[in-house]
Amino acid sequence: MSNLTELPVEWDYASETDHLEAGSVSFIKFLGRKLYQEYEPNQFQVFEDRLISWLNNLDDERDQKLLLALLIELFFMGRKEFEALYRSVYGGTLSRWIIEQDELNPFSTTIDDEIKYKLNACWICPITDSLRINSFLKVNGLKTMEHRPDWKSLVKFGDKDKIRAYLQKNDVTKIILLEDFVGSGTQVQDALDFVEKHFRDLNFLICPLVVCPKGDEKIRERTQSLNGIDYSPGMLIPEEAMFKIGSASANPELNAKIWDLFLRLQDRLDAPNPESMLGFKKTGAQVVMYSNCPNNTLTIFHRESISWKPLFPRVNRV
Repeated sequence: MSNLTELPVEWDYASETDHLEAGSVSFIKFLGRKLYQEYEPNQFQVFEDRLISWLNNLDDERDQKLLLALLIELFFMGRKEFEALYRSVYGGTLSRWIIEQDELNPFSTTIDDEIKYKLNACWICPITDSLRINSFLKVNGLKTMEHRPDWKSLVKFGDKDKIRAYLQKNDVTKIILLEDFVGSGTQVQDALDFVEKHFRDLNFLICPLVVCPKGDEKIRERTQSLNGIDYSPGMLIPEEAMFKIGSASANPELNAKIWDLFLRLQDRLDAPNPESMLGFKKTGAQVVMYSNCPNNTLTIFHRESISWKPLFPRVNRV
């Protein structure tokens, strides 16, 4: 088959065996203009051009339709979605936590001002530099402390005595650690180790904006035994939204064909084993954020190799 130069209009009327609902091509084109185009690592390339290149990785039209069907299952979080999540976390998770911590009266006529005042007295920091703390604070009208380092860097380069001196100078007794996306929970563990070793006398809230089931389970198990450390995510991705095969899958017929495609593409994507096609720690996430693609997401979306052009190329840490 010759390479595609545009999305075939006739795919809008594909048969049921193609796993494409009627109007799929039109729907993807709409999302491309309104949402996928926001993807920052490729913001200056037209999304539909990237999509055509991604589909042209494969020669068989049936496989190309499988890729498109998989794309429709993707959960993409754009700027507006993240801003809405920022507000939701502030108005829900953070507000409930500070009300409980400081025993505020939720029925007070001044409760909104009290919540904001109390949260500004907390040290609100990101766990990694992936979470855009400035944006979170501005969207919610918060000020908090002048310095807001990510704790991944603090764990590596921070001086616990200087950190404690800073906390004492600013009368900080409560710390809120935010993260934009948690897949397997790995990036949270180092921060928890640091907290457990040096700052057990303070009260902490660990709040990922979005978390996958594996990460949620891992963090819950860890924090349950730690007094003074609360865990409350903004959004937990349901188990059925993760890529699975067999009876555990929400779409077993489609995912069985996708898994067969993964097996055929393993070498082209430099995947050491079939399970690595499910992303880091075999998470099986089908999530992309406008700022980057998590490494827990299916490799087929973000991995670049000599013989594979990704749809959402990931910016990796060195």
